Amino acid sequence: MNLGTERISKLLWQLSIPAILGMLSSAIFNIVDRIYVGRISSYALTAVGITMPIQIIQMAFILLVGIGTSALISIKLGEGKKGEAEDILFIALKYIVIFLIAFALLFMMFLDPIMSVLSISENVLPYAKEYIVIIIVGSIIGIPGYCLNNSLRSIGKAGVSMKIIVITSVMNIILDPIFIFVFNMGIAGAAIATVISQTTLTVYVICAFIRRRDFAINLKFRRVNCELGLLGKSLKLGMPSFYIQILAAGVNLFINMCLLKFGTDLDIAAVTIMASIYSFYHMVVIGIVQGNNSICGYNWGAKQYVRVRRSLELALFYSFLLSVCLFIIILLFPQTLVAIFTEDKVLIEMTSSGIRYYLCMLPIIGPLTVSSQYFQVVGKTRLSSILAFIRYGIIIVPAILILAPRLGINGIYISNALSDGITGIVAIIYIILELIRLKRLDEELV
Repeated sequence: MNLGTERISKLLWQLSIPAILGMLSSAIFNIVDRIYVGRISSYALTAVGITMPIQIIQMAFILLVGIGTSALISIKLGEGKKGEAEDILFIALKYIVIFLIAFALLFMMFLDPIMSVLSISENVLPYAKEYIVIIIVGSIIGIPGYCLNNSLRSIGKAGVSMKIIVITSVMNIILDPIFIFVFNMGIAGAAIATVISQTTLTVYVICAFIRRRDFAINLKFRRVNCELGLLGKSLKLGMPSFYIQILAAGVNLFINMCLLKFGTDLDIAAVTIMASIYSFYHMVVIGIVQGNNSICGYNWGAKQYVRVRRSLELALFYSFLLSVCLFIIILLFPQTLVAIFTEDKVLIEMTSSGIRYYLCMLPIIGPLTVSSQYFQVVGKTRLSSILAFIRYGIIIVPAILILAPRLGINGIYISNALSDGITGIVAIIYIILELIRLKRLDEELV
């Protein structure tokens, strides 16, 4: 697969389909995980949702390193600098482990204050503590593989990435009921199954990067010259994803507090289900984004701007088409979708009613995601950061403060939709200007 010469339409699907299948299997594993947890009790499902800000903050550091290093690897390969690309891969593994250890230590030191900040009720607290401690501590050995998995796609090995994600997702789906119900470990069993599957992925990805000679780069444990310089460049590229995650964690925490203020624990369970349905769609979009990012990053480094523009146009179109399709399904069959996660009739009714408000701006979220990630991979981190701030703070928090006291829970859902809609419009304006600029850059090279 040649990122610099292959026909773009073919190349985008060659890279995106394996990524989509891999991300879909990951989404299915998350959904099945929550289906099993929902069978324990509605409080257990609430525990997963209410501890989500902690996992989002942890994911911020994973994306800071993972997205940044993978983007820089694509650019360095486009420039023909294989040695530097291998140095960046080693830096990615080294610093993600350092970040994860530091995060776990801080989390355990301040466990009780953190639980207090999350405003967890007495009914939910035992489930929440048991689940999140295992997830965070286990991530030290489980998450590094997900960080390096981004680099597999950046070197055109989306098929390898898909294979291991599918295998470990199936493993988690099999292990979940065994640990939860056969071993009678409850929500702790769900967390242990997740950690085991994540660790399997980490071992596989590291071994593949060390042993596979058909890879464009290999993982080499060696002293890196200008290590801090390369790390700084990587972190700069990954910073927008970091901002997004941190802002998302803050907004998630704020929304949970508002849900408890204007509703009950069941409302948090409802939003957890909505987020699970959204994640299934979002993973497919991310698969398209990853294929597009590999093409754009490489060809940006090689100054083939016409190929960058063509890939971006196709990614925007496919993401919009996908967004519209899921939006129609949600409008027509909300109860069918929600009933997959719970047998609680009250919860089904609450979620089915709210999801139409919560995701009513879905059709433009796909192009928004493609645009934001594109700006990041070609080094325009400021634009990605602007979109993140608009979506995760400037709009949604004031909207909730105004609408929630008047409309209750529906005011929170509508605020989320307003934030998505306004940010999407801004992103579309930016990306149209970028397409015009890419055309001009290509003409200047002729």
